[in-house]
Order: sequence, then structure tokens, then C-alpha cells
Amino acid sequence: MREGPETRIERREFKYLISHEVAAGVRDALRPFCELDRHSAVAPGHRYIIESLYFDTPSWALFHANEQELLDRFKLRVRRYPGAGDRVFFEVKRRYHDVILKTRGAVAADVWPRLLADPWFPRALMARDPAVERFVTLVHTHHAAPVALVSYAREAWTSLVDDYARVTFDTRIQSQQVPTLSFDSDPRGWRANDDPESQGISGDSAVVLELKFTANAPTWMMHLVQRMSLWRRSFSKYGTSILTWNTAPGRRVEVA
Repeated sequence: MREGPETRIERREFKYLISHEVAAGVRDALRPFCELDRHSAVAPGHRYIIESLYFDTPSWALFHANEQELLDRFKLRVRRYPGAGDRVFFEVKRRYHDVILKTRGAVAADVWPRLLADPWFPRALMARDPAVERFVTLVHTHHAAPVALVSYAREAWTSLVDDYARVTFDTRIQSQQVPTLSFDSDPRGWRANDDPESQGISGDSAVVLELKFTANAPTWMMHLVQRMSLWRRSFSKYGTSILTWNTAPGRRVEVA
């Protein structure tokens, strides 16, 4: 399932970059233990779209922390699900060693830019949700601003036998530079972030497979990894988007 409007989640995430052929095998292997979550079950092709507007500091501190794989780091993003309501979600995703702690709060789509940009905007809107207040505080404390919009299609499965375990397949990962408090984008401005050649994956594009669980990975997950000969590796959608724009021809993002 997607997390609710006010959420605090502590979990672990194992990531794998795989081909579409391998993804089909993983999907077959997990069916006895999982079902499509309620959003994927009704989405066309069982995939729904996620758009995340990432923030960073003037010195690109969050990008560099991610690239250097610091043991304690975090990301700031505003997320929306196009066509699925009139809310966006303020998310702080912190990683400490192998533990992911994510806080997330919902804000009306017509309010969130003013909440971040206008110091006189009513702060009572934040007080009702500590996750929203934390996000706004971090943005202002670090002088963070939008730098990249990342879009992708997600197919999500949820465990039938565990309290919390999820498997997600992310495809059609793309990004563009968006330096404003807006999800407005140029339809012709997207660049693919899932190039198979650079990621060492066969096929037209890579699939980002994520296994998500709480303290211990379920036995069926570990058997799946062994059966499919999966090798864990890092993949940051935000970090990859910045590198895509920094190394590609045309407009550049300075990250030094």
C-alpha cells in the first residue's frame, strides 16, 4: 500500500537493478506470498505514477552525502501521485546505516508552495502534522530549494504473510531540472535515468527492484534472492538524476 497522509515508517530496503526478463521471474516467485497492493491492483498495467520534487542545499550537501554513502544522511522531497487526489506529501527520508526512517505529511496541492516560500503564511497549517513541520523546518534550516523532478512508474506488491513486507518494481525512471516550487514540467524535457548500458543491464531499460521489510527479512524474500541470483547494489533516483544532467550535453548542474 501507499503510506497514509501522516506516516512514520522505520524499515530496511534492499535494492537490485535487474532486467525486465529477470523481473518477470521475480514476480512469479513472489506470487505465493504477496498480492498487488490496492493502488497497483486498479492502475493501468498495474503501475501508478510517482513524481518527486527533490530539494538540496546551495552547496549540494544532500547529493554529496548520498554519493559518499555517509552513514547518517537524509533526503528532502515533495511527492505526488498524478491523478490521485489534490494533496502532495512532504517527506524526509533519513538513512542511518541500513535503517530507513521516513516521515511524511500531507498538504493541500494549492497550499504547499506558499507554506515553503512565504514566512508569513499561517503556521497553524503545520502544527496539525509534526511531519509537515519537520520538513518545513529542515528546508529553512538548510536553505534547501528544489533542484530536480523525478518521475517513474511503480508496481507494488504487499505481503500476505507478514505484518510489513513490500516488493516494488520501478520503471520508466526519468528526470528534469525544476528549480521552482512547482511540479510543472516540460513534456520534452525528460531524460531517462534507467539507461541499461550504463547500469550493466540487458534490455531497453533497467528495473529497480526493492525489497522492504522491518527488522528481519522474511524467509521467502531471502529464498527469492537466492533462487533468482540477485546481487544487491545501490541506486539513488535523486543521485542518478543529478549525475544524468551533470554529465549529459546541454545545460549542466554544478555539483562541485
